[in-house]
Amino acid sequence: MTLSTESTRFLEDLKVYLLASGKNEQATNEIVLELEDHLIEAEADGKSVRAITGDSPADYIQSISKEMAFDPKEAFWIVMQVFLGASSFLYLQNLLNGTTTFSILLVGGFLLISAVYLTTLAFLFRQDALRDGARPRIMRYGIHGSVHILLIIGLLIVNGLIDSPKITLSPSVGWLIGALLNAWILVTAWKTKTWILPIAVFVFFAPQIILRSVFNWSELTSGLVGYAVAAITITVVFIHESKQDQSKNTKL
Repeated sequence: MTLSTESTRFLEDLKVYLLASGKNEQATNEIVLELEDHLIEAEADGKSVRAITGDSPADYIQSISKEMAFDPKEAFWIVMQVFLGASSFLYLQNLLNGTTTFSILLVGGFLLISAVYLTTLAFLFRQDALRDGARPRIMRYGIHGSVHILLIIGLLIVNGLIDSPKITLSPSVGWLIGALLNAWILVTAWKTKTWILPIAVFVFFAPQIILRSVFNWSELTSGLVGYAVAAITITVVFIHESKQDQSKNTKL
């Protein structure tokens, strides 16, 4: 027996909330599977999800979260995934531009922006999981991501105006770190079964490489084209996934 749209959404929200709260992934999956069995039995008897959760599914999700211990290893893994994924664009872009020198201001500013980004993203995930009804996720996360990009652009502008101490890597070390970043992206995608980041990296840099090597375009112009192609591709992927989710829920 398949679950109703309400029960399916509840399980998805529960998983998102727990993972965004730093709970262990294996323990989270076990709880979700256990509740799925209970919901299947409840719906077979003609009951709704509230027969399990009570009047407020949001309160029920929060109560489960409070009973579970915070997993620092799981949280560290998630933070590293997001941080290295985000930093790979900045680092690989500089590598493509032939730059292996990084200012302390740039590195420190990027770490601060990334910390704010991760904290607010986890907050958005938790809040989104507790909302009832239809939720404009693409717009919410799109605005959040756009603000993050604007902060990075602002950091790059400030970094160009202010002279700060610099760290210089040799070309061989620079390319080795770039290779390790790409390997990390692929391993992470394989582990999580989510290939959006490798796709984003590819569609961001492939147009730049082609435009520079074949048409001799400037760094700025080719970079803007790469950003536009990546933004459009990621938006299309999110819309496609959202339509697939809606289609599955409709069938249920």
